[in-house]
Amino acid sequence: MQNNTKDEISSSNNNELSSQDIEELKKIQSQMYLFLEERFCNNLETFKKYYPEIAKRFDVYNPVKKFEFFCTQNGIPNLIFTKENDFFYKTEDPIAYCQEEMDKFLSTAKVQQIKYQQEFDPYGQIHFKYSNQAVAIENSLPRNKDLLIKDVKSFPNCLMIGCGLGYHLARLYEQVEIENLVLVEPDPDLFYASMFAFDWSNLLEYLHESEHQIHFIIGAEIDQLFLELESCYTKSGIFLSGSWFTYIHYINDETKKTWDEIKKHYDQIHEAIGFFDDHLFATSQGIELINNKHKFVLKKPLKKEYKDLPVFVIGAGPSLDHDIPFLRKYQDKAIVIACGTAIDSLYHAGIKPDLYVNLERTFNIGDSTLGVIPDKKFLQDIIIVASDTCHRNTLKYFKNSAIFAKNDEPFFPYLTSYYPELENIQEIKLSNPVVGNAGLASAIYFGFENIYLFGIDNGKKIGTSQMHSSFTTLYSNRGVVDNAGSYQIEKVLPGNFGGQCESSFFFAMSGHNIGFLLQMEKLNNDKLICHNCSDGIFMENTIPTHSDDLAGEFASKSDIDKHKFSEYLIGEKTAVLHFPEHAFSKLFDSEKFNEICKKSLFMLDNLPDNRSDYVKVMVKLSEYIFELTKYKDTFYYGSVLNGSIQNLFILVSRALYHSSEETKCIDGANRIMNLVKDFLTEAQVLFSYLPDYAMWDHRKYFENGLVGKDTSYGKAPPFPEKFEIIRTEFDDPLKTFVKKYD
Repeated sequence: MQNNTKDEISSSNNNELSSQDIEELKKIQSQMYLFLEERFCNNLETFKKYYPEIAKRFDVYNPVKKFEFFCTQNGIPNLIFTKENDFFYKTEDPIAYCQEEMDKFLSTAKVQQIKYQQEFDPYGQIHFKYSNQAVAIENSLPRNKDLLIKDVKSFPNCLMIGCGLGYHLARLYEQVEIENLVLVEPDPDLFYASMFAFDWSNLLEYLHESEHQIHFIIGAEIDQLFLELESCYTKSGIFLSGSWFTYIHYINDETKKTWDEIKKHYDQIHEAIGFFDDHLFATSQGIELINNKHKFVLKKPLKKEYKDLPVFVIGAGPSLDHDIPFLRKYQDKAIVIACGTAIDSLYHAGIKPDLYVNLERTFNIGDSTLGVIPDKKFLQDIIIVASDTCHRNTLKYFKNSAIFAKNDEPFFPYLTSYYPELENIQEIKLSNPVVGNAGLASAIYFGFENIYLFGIDNGKKIGTSQMHSSFTTLYSNRGVVDNAGSYQIEKVLPGNFGGQCESSFFFAMSGHNIGFLLQMEKLNNDKLICHNCSDGIFMENTIPTHSDDLAGEFASKSDIDKHKFSEYLIGEKTAVLHFPEHAFSKLFDSEKFNEICKKSLFMLDNLPDNRSDYVKVMVKLSEYIFELTKYKDTFYYGSVLNGSIQNLFILVSRALYHSSEETKCIDGANRIMNLVKDFLTEAQVLFSYLPDYAMWDHRKYFENGLVGKDTSYGKAPPFPEKFEIIRTEFDDPLKTFVKKYD
């Protein structure tokens, strides 16, 4: 509350009052100001106790907008923005208004939960064994699709947009126990005002005593909103984001913008969170890369003579066909990066890549994408660019490699905490979920500043049928399906050159990550430019550019000495890592991992018989795992466990809230929680095999032909047959690569 407004009294509607009423109103408002000051002081002290960063921020806060408190004869504080002469609550009784608003909302608010499907396991992974069995249990429960939040009387997670003066919060907690509230207030002025009007002190004390969670996101920049939101759930358990209801307290441009941003990305919090087997594969394959002397990219500036060179990052999207003539003509005037299956497209189009980027850790990508290229000389002088998760079956096709440290995998950050010299290795960020992301990220983290995207469509134009370039034999001649799984169309998005595109969840995420990576890196380097020449979805922070409009510019460019560039990359920009003998066996200590699993199992003993406390158990275990990731000696162990645990907890939560009958819900949740316990027991066995757990080679540990042990729910599934991507034999007529310029 601004100092210059504390002694002012709104005279709104005074014309209709008698002189005696006016005097009484002045007295009431004078008392209101004393009340507001006292409440602010009390609230500030409580925030200092539980949320000191908020107390520090608002102790000396100066509002951007001028506002005043006022009240009618009921004495309830309301707010007016004096410049606009705009009342915040357009009512005489803001508390009654907020109560009625909340009651109305809860009378129709339904339980919302993410629904998982059974997933195909092509490689023999215990994560899918447990997840699929948990899905089967959850699917067997008779779900009430019309279940209301108020009917269950407690709920794991509320996402609230808009704090206002806070009056609605008390009404919410009177009717529903919220285990985790994420409060997003775009306007810090309003949150500051709420510290005078609302009894935060009482609410925070209640939340502390009842062990309920509350997270505050106040005045976040729109481009940081998702990161802050994700951080809230990471700490208390990503599983919470899988069960939610959203309440928007007031509507204006800021809350609309906030909700639109959250809606776009909310699902990403609980999608693609990684899982146990994947991390074991990545760790073993990373260790193998180091032991086999593959070269890692050094964190040193790219030479000035290469920084501004044009870089073509090429995917195999359908619009690539249109740009093939341009790419043929100017392939010697740019560094050419082939992303995944685009190497197949470029081979058949007569375009020679300088770098091949691989995203996958799987063992069969190499044979299906690279092994089918008839001319074995074609790959010899191409440098493979990959992360430290790459499988040796992919690397074997290349003489030279440039490996990045993947920042969202636990292996390399954990290694670096013990060997600080590894900070000289360049990490790569936002290289998921598809290989086009890895292509762009590689170009950026090498240090290039002038990037062009081709065939990075992330979907297809409405009215067209192809998902990939016609030059890609993998899809056009070898029977690989591109209309299911990750390619399942479920979204319509704006096109890069206008119109609309059909896209998928993963392609939409890819487009978001491309825009976000460019936004992030442009803050560090304002010279970074990315032209999007692909006729696919529009991606923020790229410049839509037709290749036809680039012809004049490229015609005047000189050819690049590609041999010299490759020598520089191999000789100066990358290096082999050297590790002491037995270093890895000491770092991946199975006894320490077993202790963590046993402590987690102990936390799941004697599960409660009510929903609210049940969710608290999952929150406490999630917080325990999160704490592990904060410390050098336990970071890795918490990271490898978290994804699978959160995935199973999402399914436990679905079971907890499938019906209004709490006893039946607890029974269903217990069945899935038994699978969580089985997972924590079996995970100890698999962890003991590190560092020898590379994908597909790991089948030697399952001699009985089953994926590990039976579970509390059923038998272990059979270990899958070797998964072959290629379905149709094709005698490729192009036996020898021919470089084409027209």
